Amino acid sequence: MAAPVSIAYTHVHSMRLGSGAEALAARVLLADGTAGYGFTLNMDAGVARDMAAWDALARSKSVPLHALLGGTHRHAVKCVNDVNPSIPPDWTALRKGILGNKYDLLRIDPFAWGSVEQISTIAAAAAAFDLGIALLAPNAHPWEVQYCTALAATIRGDDSRIIVRSAYSPEVLVSDKPGVGIEWSLEPVFQKIQWQS
Repeated sequence: MAAPVSIAYTHVHSMRLGSGAEALAARVLLADGTAGYGFTLNMDAGVARDMAAWDALARSKSVPLHALLGGTHRHAVKCVNDVNPSIPPDWTALRKGILGNKYDLLRIDPFAWGSVEQISTIAAAAAAFDLGIALLAPNAHPWEVQYCTALAATIRGDDSRIIVRSAYSPEVLVSDKPGVGIEWSLEPVFQKIQWQS
């Protein structure tokens, strides 16, 4: 399920990042003309489209994603280096693990789980069982960290964090810009994409 908007057009484009990795970038154009953008490094175009739809909706309302989703504004989100594996995207296993007190912290890769709704549902389950939640930026790319920061700001409580499995700043600021808050200019090739309409 994507963001609750009337989408006029979607375009997904493959691009080569400065690191040499391949990424998919998506642009969603709403019926009112507002554009939103998303990306993924795991080659699942659905993730990029979902992010772009939520970005477009937040931009159309001139609010950051965390405000659109009822999150409380945090100045920053803590980054940690955690080598424990993230929980694979399997609802049945996650539910059994939560009910069986298997987790002290839910380590979730939002790019593997695929949508803002799924992350929100997992966050609600974590809150109901007094579990912390950590969002994995699997490739430690700045865009991933920024997206995880935007999602973490939507999660209730102050114990949500971002897992970055490399050297990274201990805190990342939560963007107050409308939309998802990703600084697209960090990858110059993004500005060169010729989006179709």
